[in-house]
Amino acid sequence: MSLKINISDGTGTKQGVKVNGDHALYTTQIPYPPVVPQLNKPFRQYFTDDGTSDGSNSFVVDGSSTDFDFWINATNTDDRYIAQLNFIVGYGATGKPSEWCDGAALTNGFRIFYEAPEGEIDIHEGVKSNQDMFRLSFAPIPTSWEVRHVNAANDFGYFIHMDITKMGFPFGIKLDKGTNQKLIIRLRDNMTTLTDSFNCIAYGSDRFERL
Repeated sequence: MSLKINISDGTGTKQGVKVNGDHALYTTQIPYPPVVPQLNKPFRQYFTDDGTSDGSNSFVVDGSSTDFDFWINATNTDDRYIAQLNFIVGYGATGKPSEWCDGAALTNGFRIFYEAPEGEIDIHEGVKSNQDMFRLSFAPIPTSWEVRHVNAANDFGYFIHMDITKMGFPFGIKLDKGTNQKLIIRLRDNMTTLTDSFNCIAYGSDRFERL
């Protein structure tokens, strides 16, 4: 025996929901946002050696014998979603770098991963070459990828923008509020001889609850 169920507007208009011949609900796409409170705010911060906005953001470190971690923290009050990573690599006034790394790849490079309830999860287990960096962008790199005046007059370098939402996370990597979860970039090679400037900015949003 089937039950006849009507779904109607809860605001008192008694307007009902329609179903088409394929048993799908008719919906209307309205060309404006709903009149509801916005429950997220923009987030932007460098990866730093202590996770705070005041920490050191320079990846020009020697991680060949001891790993150097730079990270983004979870917060105590909001769920944090990291959706985009923006890297800059600068290497002096001599042009395209042979060490970093068009000639021979780095031994260990750097690892990008995050801490989740299930443990450590890799986004990239080891970036060791320019080509590895370029592929983080999920897009073809033009022949004119090198730019001038990166952090210093006449210095060469390049930018790479990584869209984490293209990895199956519609809002980005989630760092749960009230936890010690982090999104981490771990340097495992000597970057001091390869780059003059090297850092990364994270972009995303903090999702909060309105009390």
